[in-house]
Amino acid sequence: MRRAPILLFAPLMLVLGCTRPEVEAFRRQPGPVSVSVSLPSGLADRESFQKEYASALRAHLATRVVVVPEGVKPPVGSAELQVDIRDVSPAPGQPSPTAVGVAVGASVGALSAASGNRGWGVVDGLFWGLWAGSQAAMAQQNTRDRLGYRPQVVRAQVRLVQPGNPEPLWTEAIEPSEVVEAMDPLPPGSRDDDGRIREEEAKGFARVVVQKLSSEFHWMRLAEQRFYQEPAAKQEPAAKKDESAPSKPEPKQD
Repeated sequence: MRRAPILLFAPLMLVLGCTRPEVEAFRRQPGPVSVSVSLPSGLADRESFQKEYASALRAHLATRVVVVPEGVKPPVGSAELQVDIRDVSPAPGQPSPTAVGVAVGASVGALSAASGNRGWGVVDGLFWGLWAGSQAAMAQQNTRDRLGYRPQVVRAQVRLVQPGNPEPLWTEAIEPSEVVEAMDPLPPGSRDDDGRIREEEAKGFARVVVQKLSSEFHWMRLAEQRFYQEPAAKQEPAAKKDESAPSKPEPKQD
């Protein structure tokens, strides 16, 4: 009976013990994080998209950890957030309500017939197909009503890597539905502005990634954004201040 408590907590101890040392070390004391974004090579205006998403990620991530600005060499001990956006396509690429209804109806009908209920298989499939189609249509309409615009489909794979470690510290898939839920509505004057819509899509994507990272590494929101500064950049303002300061007159000698 004395071993019961140990056996009871054994699964929890096993789970806690599975965390890799380098992951736990970064969780306890995270270093600066740089950001890189890649999109499909055939995407129109690819470089502009990459800059938009990278800028949004740096801005949101800097509210949790120190972020390496664009063009600054990452220091030793830093990590890199690698974002591989694999799909940025118009919203009509999502399954239409009719397609959803047909797929669900066919599946339910087949299962009902396989279970021996052949007489009602078609009826079951028709009912559940209509229900699924109406729910899909309602969800898409609610999204348009909430946002005021039609968002694109954004799907990506993200990972946090650290030089010297063969395996990523963290990896996660980002699904389109998560990004849409994280987007904010736009005012009526901006709902037809492709630039503003793309900006909000990038912000929504960044919110999802940072929320997942914060949950994994237990990061709390900082009072203000924090960006890494190179040692030379930190000393330069002080040097300029000393040069501009008036020199003290030398004491007169008797």
